[in-house]
Amino acid sequence: MGRMIFWCVLALAGNAFAQQDVEYFFKRPQYTGVTISPDGTALAALAPVVGRQNLVVIDLKTRKPQVITAQRTRDITSAFWINSNRIVFSTGALDTSQFLATRGGGLFAVNRDGSNMRILGEGADEQIAGGVRTTFRPLVSVRRLPGESNDIIAQEHVFSAGMSEDHSGSLYRIDTTTGRRTEISFGKPDSARYEGWLTDTRGIARVMTASTGTLTRIWYRAGENEPWRKIDEQPVLQPGWAPLAIDRDDKTLLVRDQRSRDKAAVVRYDPASATFGEVLAEHPQVDLQDLISESGRVVGVRYNADRPGYAWFDEELARVYRTVDGAFPGMTNSMSWSRDRSLFLVFSRSDKTHGSYYLYDAKARKMEWLLDRAPWQKPEEHAAMRPVRYKARDGLEIPAYLTLPRGKEKNLPLVVKVHGGPWVEGDSWGYDPEVQFLASRGFAVLEPNFRGTTRYGWKHFTSSFGQWGLAMQDDVTDGVKWLAAEGIADPRRVCIYGGSYGGYATMMALAKEPELFKCGINYVGVTDLDLLLTATWSDMAYSEFVKHTAKQMIGDPAKDAERLRQVSPLHLASKIKAPVFMAYGGVDYRVPIEHGTRMKSALERAGNTPMWIMAGEEGHGFRDPKARTEFYETMDKFLKEHLGAP
Repeated sequence: MGRMIFWCVLALAGNAFAQQDVEYFFKRPQYTGVTISPDGTALAALAPVVGRQNLVVIDLKTRKPQVITAQRTRDITSAFWINSNRIVFSTGALDTSQFLATRGGGLFAVNRDGSNMRILGEGADEQIAGGVRTTFRPLVSVRRLPGESNDIIAQEHVFSAGMSEDHSGSLYRIDTTTGRRTEISFGKPDSARYEGWLTDTRGIARVMTASTGTLTRIWYRAGENEPWRKIDEQPVLQPGWAPLAIDRDDKTLLVRDQRSRDKAAVVRYDPASATFGEVLAEHPQVDLQDLISESGRVVGVRYNADRPGYAWFDEELARVYRTVDGAFPGMTNSMSWSRDRSLFLVFSRSDKTHGSYYLYDAKARKMEWLLDRAPWQKPEEHAAMRPVRYKARDGLEIPAYLTLPRGKEKNLPLVVKVHGGPWVEGDSWGYDPEVQFLASRGFAVLEPNFRGTTRYGWKHFTSSFGQWGLAMQDDVTDGVKWLAAEGIADPRRVCIYGGSYGGYATMMALAKEPELFKCGINYVGVTDLDLLLTATWSDMAYSEFVKHTAKQMIGDPAKDAERLRQVSPLHLASKIKAPVFMAYGGVDYRVPIEHGTRMKSALERAGNTPMWIMAGEEGHGFRDPKARTEFYETMDKFLKEHLGAP
């Protein structure tokens, strides 16, 4: 099918821009995961080679790239330097959603010139090649060690093909030049399905967390030959604290503390005296927990407020960051650096672009452009995303993001984009291909971070418990009504769209507010809460979440059966009168296809035949480019048909 070009005049720009096709927005960036070597002489990057994402190394003196891997059957999904000569990378499949391809890829190491390639841990592909397997044991890197060590710390995770026995495995120190493993979790003090570890700069396991569906236990030891001590035990759904890092004194812990505050802060904790000390960082809008380390020393913290940002504990780094921010105002800027801090790799991005990489020479005070992640992009044609806040009907403040098509401010057709999860960090300020795609078609886009979105503090999180289809749903509706009252949204032209939980919210919106929402797009969405909690063929079926936590956060299938039925779109099909577009994956193990097929049948019985896509080889979200393109092209036609061509 040829590309259709629509022309429009953008009054503010005074230019005519072509309406870009789906591929423009959704094709993979040309470069990603760029990192600088500790000695500052080279960059490692992921880039397309022979039809797959592969690893390349760029010499910073000659600026010549060298292809390190040429995988044709899988992609390199991540890579990082462990010293100035050696790189660790993971494999996976970016264009497939099937179960085995997403259970964790292989872990490998290679020299920067491509020599001495070693497999450190098998992924599903390697294990299947070795014969029939029912259990897969991928490795996940935990940390690299300071200096020029060839070793890393990695944890094994165990997945069953039947999805009923996934759990944490052993912790290892691995020599990446030989592949030799040394278990360092031997003699661990506890066992649980979910285990987490902190090691010190010598690679010794010092902190362990063991989490069940109801409790988290925290263990500590002062050294390799010291006994383990349980330093706390906390109920999962009560505000508590969690270890993040071992401080530079090799004794104190840096922890995420939310015991007596709404927003989690970074605090020092002394395990010897069991006392909490200095508050290192806190933010009035969001929780903090994402630390930045240099050679085992914590030097800063990332935060994701109205806009993402960074705070620095190291004055030299803070000074360099002020220079970077001054060079790229209005952007979100991150940086990594050589061990001697002479060269800084700067990644600058915004709401209108995937971003660009620059090299900053701190001694010469010179900033040099290196490469763009998506060189085909035209940021001047993209729409601006603005952070907004509005009040829900019960008074709770809802953070959100609003994107308006260029040159338009009032009486706009609106698409409400509801994030999945729902208990995830939600939407953030930055480039979002879906948002830009919709704005390019003339639609305003509202992204509400409704109650339950996790980064906004304990109250925002816990006020979602038991509120699927109720207050969580009202948060979305109240955002639409706010935009209509402001004159921004045309209340006669509102559509709702979301995936997973967002698909659930879409169907509930059509049932609860039939006069407000004129159409809905349900992408791999939950439609029956009883099926969500009781299906034995989903990847959550035997999880601690379903066994324990979900009963408080969503509802108990036995005790709350009637309430769950009342907020399940499957049982509200007769109330849904608006046009519906539904898309599901045939091998979705998170939201099984029955959620879609049963909803489709219920709508048809009620006289409402939905537009329908079932991609047989896709899972929880379409990753194959053809399936993805079909979905967004169909979405484009559906919105124009039911909201009108703006």
